[in-house]
Amino acid sequence: MSRVPLSDEETRVIFAGEAAAGFAELDASQQEDVIRRLLNIVTSEAPPSSFVYERIANLDIITVGDQGRLYTKVVDEIPRGDTEYHVIFLFFIDPYHDYPHKALAEYSPSAEAKAEEVTEIEEVADVDEYLESHNALDEDDLRGLLP
Repeated sequence: MSRVPLSDEETRVIFAGEAAAGFAELDASQQEDVIRRLLNIVTSEAPPSSFVYERIANLDIITVGDQGRLYTKVVDEIPRGDTEYHVIFLFFIDPYHDYPHKALAEYSPSAEAKAEEVTEIEEVADVDEYLESHNALDEDDLRGLLP
């Protein structure tokens, strides 16, 4: 069994790509499953990268239930040297574990670009501004989405 380092950083979730539209298309129980999974990750002491089930190209795949998959890019420990945050960019929600190859090809370069953009930020205040401008969700925001 491998050890997972614990962290005090705060994890935020940014709905990117088609994630918001895909979330709206899910039925109520599927939406709740996604929010509960994200809330579990956000409230964990382990960094979000420890929840990645598999990687395909530049995408980090996180499971939801038995079949669901979240196509994400997880970025731990930003800004570098003065870590305050972890960020999960959520690109696509696949409730049926279909692995649409078109979505993989489309989101992989975008995932890499998002990771590069956020890791270039050097000051905590700039990360705060970035997260606010991208409507990043924190624990309270996610709890507010639950019924």
